[in-house]
Order: sequence, then C-alpha cells, then structure tokens
Amino acid sequence: MIEVADLKKIYLLGNVEVAALRGVSLSIQKGEFVGIMGPSGSGKSTLLHQLGLLDTPSGGHILIDSTDVSQLDDDARTWFRLMHLGYVFQDYALVSELTVMENVAIPAIMQGKPLAECYAAATRMLEKVGLGKRLDHLVFELSGGEQQRVSIARALVNTPSIVFADEPCANLDTENSRTVLELFRDVNRELKQTIVMVSHEPWHQSYFDRIIFIRDGVMDEERIESEGKPGGPPGNETG
Repeated sequence: MIEVADLKKIYLLGNVEVAALRGVSLSIQKGEFVGIMGPSGSGKSTLLHQLGLLDTPSGGHILIDSTDVSQLDDDARTWFRLMHLGYVFQDYALVSELTVMENVAIPAIMQGKPLAECYAAATRMLEKVGLGKRLDHLVFELSGGEQQRVSIARALVNTPSIVFADEPCANLDTENSRTVLELFRDVNRELKQTIVMVSHEPWHQSYFDRIIFIRDGVMDEERIESEGKPGGPPGNETG
C-alpha cells in the first residue's frame, strides 16, 4: 500500500537548513489504522504531508500502490490526490457558503461525475457518519464535532485508497474526540479503509492498529497495539 524509503524534508529558513525529516523508511499495509505520534516539532505532520502528497520531499521515495508518487509532477500529484486519497484536517476546512451535502459532494464533483451521482454518494456518506438529517444545513449550524464528521464524510465520498487525518481531534473536546475516533475505527473495520492519522494524545493510542513514533525527524520506534482493543480517554470506563 505505502512504502517509504529514506524520506527527507529540508526547509530553508533564511540561509539555515532545517531538517524536518532525516531519512524515514516505513511500510503501511492496506486496511491498517496507523497512528503517527511524537513530541511537538518531531516531524509527524511533515511526514503525513509527504505521504499525502501535500508537500514535496527533499529526498527519498514514496510508493503508493506501486506508483512512485515522489516523482510525479504537480499536475499528476493533484490528479493522484483527487482520485486516490482523502483528507481530514483539524480545522475542518469546510466551505461556509455551501450546505453539508454540497461540502461532501465536492471531491466527487471534481472527479467529473454526474451531479445526481455526487449528491447520492454524499448522502450515503453523511448517513454513515450519523448526519443524514443535516443534509441541507449550513456549516455554522453545526457543532465542532458535527463539522468534523462532515469532513470525514467528504474524505470518504470517493472511496479513497487511503484517508490521511492531521490531528482531527485537536479542536474537539473529549466527548467529540471519542466520537470521531470511534467513527474512524468503525470505518476502518467495516470498510477495510486504510487510515493514517497524526495525534499527540496518549489515550488515542488504543484506537490504532499500529503506532509510528517520530522524534527529531527520524523513526523513534514502532509498536503494534493489540487488535480490537477498545479506546477511550483516561477515566472513561470504555477505555
């Protein structure tokens, strides 16, 4: 599914080179729910952005389904993202002027599918995330947790190979965070959806199949979590 070899990312701050990633190599298998964790500034979001083709590496290779995406030009990268990948961001990234259904339908519309097909797919995904009665609502009429569920539905509407989530619970309280994590886990198990998620919260670990730890731009360690282990915040009896 994903094969990464000696991945590097160097940023220039004036005349100073800052190495955000310093030779990361890893594999992610189809159907895994993988967490990327590490201290602030460790490079975990940088790694996610490289894997999700949201940034260009300074060196190394990224293969997704045997395609060396690190060698694609800008147009090819854009098309690959649209056709194969889905994204969930911590700030939701919804269009306030559009309805919930229209927001979710955007990726399908961009693929050139008939409008009726796009809206039908959006409706199915919104029902999947528990928002089937909110189709015609505007973004400001939703809670933060509901907005994040809309963004998850949008990420899934084109049945992507991989969903990348960059700290999707960062702006949510514990209850809504748990709802989002359980939704990810359900989608992962029921649809066999591959999910790669950045998190900094220790209690999120129990939701992941596996955790990739990053420190100072390199792999710190890899740990396999017990499959099927229920998750929850400290003090929650389901955790």
